[in-house]
Amino acid sequence: MNLKIAFKRLILLDLSLIILILISTIFESEIVVAFNASVNQSNNLTDTIGMIAIIYILLYLVNLYLLYKFKNIGKQMYLFIFIFASIFSLLLGINAFDPIFYLLDGLGWACSGAILVFLYFTPIKNEFSK
Repeated sequence: MNLKIAFKRLILLDLSLIILILISTIFESEIVVAFNASVNQSNNLTDTIGMIAIIYILLYLVNLYLLYKFKNIGKQMYLFIFIFASIFSLLLGINAFDPIFYLLDGLGWACSGAILVFLYFTPIKNEFSK
């Protein structure tokens, strides 16, 4: 299989995982919502985290488009966004999610790792310098 096609399919897989993750958060069980509400008492902090998450998702979607079109800024931006997401997830604190969310989230992190491998350790990296 052509490496460019495999990379583009990986980008589309990552996009579909993001959509499924967003859908799974809409259908969280009441037990999970109640637990998260009891653990996270500060409403101001929750609003701030929500705004940061929305900005992050928008930047991530733009970045996936840039990667799909092999734009050079997309490669640099993806590494920055990946590092930011790693640090941001550590700072979120205690949260509970449904098993489907955990599965999709794990697949999303694996997909992100595969994209990083493509970007820096395969001949795809040369496509971004054109």
